[in-house]
Amino acid sequence: MRRTALILATVAAVLAAHPWACFHGDPQHTGRSAVAVGAPLTLGNRYGMGGEVSGSPVVRDDGAVLVGARDVFLYCFAADLTLNWRADLTAYGTSIYFSAPALDDSGNAYVTTNRKLVKVSRDGAVLWAWPGHNSLSISHSPVVGLDGKVYFACYSDSLYALNPDSTPAWAADLGNSVNSAPAVGPDGRIYVATTRGTGNWKLWCFNPDGASPWSFELAADADFASPAVGPDTTIYVGANRYLYAIRPNGTLKWRDTVYARIQSCPAIANESTLYVVAGAYLYCVNADSGARWRRSIGGSNYCSPAVDAEGHVYVGSANGAASFLYCFGQHSNVLDSVALGDDVWSSPAIGPSGRVYVGNMDASFFMLQGPGAGIVDAGSAVGQGCWFLPSPVRASLQLPAGVSRIRLFDATGRLARAQQGGRVLNLGGLKPGLYLAELITDTGRKLEKVVLH
Repeated sequence: MRRTALILATVAAVLAAHPWACFHGDPQHTGRSAVAVGAPLTLGNRYGMGGEVSGSPVVRDDGAVLVGARDVFLYCFAADLTLNWRADLTAYGTSIYFSAPALDDSGNAYVTTNRKLVKVSRDGAVLWAWPGHNSLSISHSPVVGLDGKVYFACYSDSLYALNPDSTPAWAADLGNSVNSAPAVGPDGRIYVATTRGTGNWKLWCFNPDGASPWSFELAADADFASPAVGPDTTIYVGANRYLYAIRPNGTLKWRDTVYARIQSCPAIANESTLYVVAGAYLYCVNADSGARWRRSIGGSNYCSPAVDAEGHVYVGSANGAASFLYCFGQHSNVLDSVALGDDVWSSPAIGPSGRVYVGNMDASFFMLQGPGAGIVDAGSAVGQGCWFLPSPVRASLQLPAGVSRIRLFDATGRLARAQQGGRVLNLGGLKPGLYLAELITDTGRKLEKVVLH
């Protein structure tokens, strides 16, 4: 079971079209990267923005980095923070608060100002803004579902689902307002938690068609606390001082109490380990029970931690002029800290070549370089280069010599084919799309993308 969970986590990370596709990395908000960053960190570059940066960056498939600032511009940088373009969104709101862009497979970005959802093309052109006739009150990030719909929530007590052409698919009344980002599970279900109001706070589950199979009542409000979905589809969410683990059928797995309000999204390092910020502390939590350790990072914070492929944890602090980006080891040891000048409310994003990107409330945007540059998975190298010829494939897959077993997973993490021995894998009956092949050889395990036409 644990090995299957780890494979599903890898599917989510490797099949993503972008290294860091949305808030907290992927639609499940795991905060986990397939890139090794390591420590020490070197301050590589700083860009002076036109406004404070409390939103979080994302990293596109070509290494470009996108981030919104409170001057209501969406910025696009090259990997070294050379400015590629910036999109003026001032006609659609007065700020970009905690919103991270969400990237679709083509590299278009969906970002929320405090008033509207805006779609920006890969080259920086504004394609549309919704709603056209009025304004909403929005604080946090959208997410792109497995079906291509864009999901976001707002203070109007509603979760919205929009098609890529801006036509509304459906909306759901949540009973209380939302100040966090919805998450999408590996099965396509959408999870969102409510805040504000006077009670009956809930974690909601929705199917992609808008039907809600269940909701779970929380003991407190989930303010800034976005849910994260684990590889076994357990949903983790903070609600004031409580951290919940909810089973995919909507029943309680466990609840733990921490010493301060959780206003961040948990990072899922692996099938047994979570990291979450509560108040001025970073907590390491066992995914089956509760807290293992905590370390002070100073200042109540909205920063959600990021975890690299080797288990290092990157998180910002909120101590005014004495704020840092920390790198922690798995056993609570501080491996490095870099002074950044003001509160780090932005959540870090991990990009290729061992880089970390993060915004700052002094209107700065930073790139930090670590010594690690490899793409790894659970301590084992992921195969570089394509093993399969021809590629894309059609009716069958010719297996390389030395492969004793293959398992093929679809984009949702479901097992599509498995075979022991043989040199040809029949793909008949499978839908066209992107798959992940797990290859077992005499020297270990490799993962390869497979495109089926």
